[in-house]
Amino acid sequence: MPSMSVLVLLGTIALGLLVLVWTFVRWSMGQGARVLLRGIGTILVLVGMYVTGLAHLAGNGIRSIIDWAQRTPMDTPMMIGLGIAGTGLLFWLIGTVVRPHGKEQARATRASRKGASAPVSSSAPAGRPVSPTGASKAPAGGLAEEDEEIAAILDRRGIK
Repeated sequence: MPSMSVLVLLGTIALGLLVLVWTFVRWSMGQGARVLLRGIGTILVLVGMYVTGLAHLAGNGIRSIIDWAQRTPMDTPMMIGLGIAGTGLLFWLIGTVVRPHGKEQARATRASRKGASAPVSSSAPAGRPVSPTGASKAPAGGLAEEDEEIAAILDRRGIK
């Protein structure tokens, strides 16, 4: 088996290349300078960790975890703990994939939780207020707002 120094050097190079490829792919997809700067920063952190010896310390830690796993019997509490940790990791991964709320949606959610009416979003048509319950109110003419809009479009097109 190679020495720890060789393994750490190879691991640092492999991680650096992986980050480089990931950064290039995301940058070429049009993600912008933010992704490029983050990728370069990550590579510099990896090189800095190697130069200072922190990568060697991390390698020793990984080897210690492997040795511990080989010595520890897999009994019921161990399996339950691994299942809980795996479920937590799965939730974390799903949470990173879920699309975050926009500012408007977050404000509307906060307002609805407080019991106040939702603010008028910028995507709503001008002159048409957004009702707090989301249901349209029937005007005095007997038609709902959506029905009136449809009737107006049909009238403009000459369809009756």
